[in-house]
Amino acid sequence: MADSVFGTFKISVSSKSMEPTIMQGARLPVRRTDGDYSPRLGDVVVYRTPQGWTGITPDVLLVSRVIGVPGSTVKCCDPAGRLQVDGKALDEPYLAAPPASHRRFDVQVPPGRLWVMSDNRHIALDSRAYPTAPGGGTISVSDVNGVVKLARP
Repeated sequence: MADSVFGTFKISVSSKSMEPTIMQGARLPVRRTDGDYSPRLGDVVVYRTPQGWTGITPDVLLVSRVIGVPGSTVKCCDPAGRLQVDGKALDEPYLAAPPASHRRFDVQVPPGRLWVMSDNRHIALDSRAYPTAPGGGTISVSDVNGVVKLARP
């Protein structure tokens, strides 16, 4: 059931990229952004496949977590295997398994863009997989269709 604030997207996830947070094929309550989205670190967002992300059907809705907001620096990894955002280790209790990433990177997120990563990072195709795509693997804030309303533990 939908109301004026929340709608339900049927996310057809072809992999287990957001597990254990979101199980494959789950129905998710999503706050539609309608072009008005102020990104926050940790948001789980629904967005359209960015241009240049090969191996994923164009214009499909994807789900990932916001790890870098405009202007932030995201780096992998510290000696403990954790991501660093603006020089501080990121606590990520939602990860399927450590380390935070097997791929090394150090990115400055451009204005109007987001660095996104999925929670099951050993199998996920997310910002890390597209460093040569337009935007260097980032997605446009305007491509975010909604923010997933996760149940609180």
